[in-house]
Amino acid sequence: MGKRIRLCPEITDPYLRSFLNTVPAIRSFQSELAKGQELSGQTCTIPLDGREITVCIHKAGGEGAHPVVFEFHGGGFILGDAEKDDKICEKISRTLCCHVIGVNYRLAPEHPYPAAFNDAYDVIVYFKEHASEYGIDVNQMAVMGYSGGATLATAVAMRCRKEGDFSLCAQVLHYPYLDSVHMPQEKEHYDCDMDPEVMRAFTVLYSKEEERSIPYVSPVCASAEDLAKTAPACILPAEKDALKEEGLLYAQKLKEAGVPVYCQIMPDTHHGYVEDAGNEPVYMAGAEDTRSHHSPYFRVWANAALDITCTFLRQQFESEN
Repeated sequence: MGKRIRLCPEITDPYLRSFLNTVPAIRSFQSELAKGQELSGQTCTIPLDGREITVCIHKAGGEGAHPVVFEFHGGGFILGDAEKDDKICEKISRTLCCHVIGVNYRLAPEHPYPAAFNDAYDVIVYFKEHASEYGIDVNQMAVMGYSGGATLATAVAMRCRKEGDFSLCAQVLHYPYLDSVHMPQEKEHYDCDMDPEVMRAFTVLYSKEEERSIPYVSPVCASAEDLAKTAPACILPAEKDALKEEGLLYAQKLKEAGVPVYCQIMPDTHHGYVEDAGNEPVYMAGAEDTRSHHSPYFRVWANAALDITCTFLRQQFESEN
């Protein structure tokens, strides 16, 4: 059983209070399932300003400096960890002969916005400053994320262009969560989607209402100026996902800002399908009635999505040579 979350007095919504009571157990259960498997990545802790962050590093083979992908797991900013994506990260690392670094950013509601966003950004700054120690080519750095992790990935891409602490050559967004302004109940819903109330809980517990139009929280709210000259993007929305339309909208906004974009809807897929395929024990431990709505072919499409990801990243890495 995980550590109990202290309920804030201002949270009076009965569903949110009930949901928060289940979060520690869900986290603990998912973590134990993931860590019960043999991990390929090397887990270590890095010091940041006033805190430490755990990362899972999949090292490229060979000597010298290699490209690196910083990977941000999904989970609505409340659940998940880098270890559950171990097989996905290892596949990308081996395919591209690059480092892949999964980031265990801080989670809400204990650490609401901007904690996870600052962690995502500061981790990249740290590895850029220690590039020679880790064998990283700072001219070949990319970000990748799933769902809320994709929010962090593209928000980091915006911020680094503005602040200039590092540069990115690619951003890959799987079924990205890009619009917190509109609540889940306002979005198209599919039978295979997670419960809209759960999606609402993720939104409400991560950010305050007045923060949800900030581009780093809702990237669809970004201006052309915010997006201009950000890294080339690969956006892969899931066909049967309430977040599909915001992924398509964001792709269009990036294109209008002059950013090269590859966008493809992955057919007959549900939200989270790549991570589900990448960690079978965690997926099979989920509710059977939820799995019954998923296509039996989603694992095939997950492999296709990773092939597209690797092809896109390889192109961007090679363009920097």
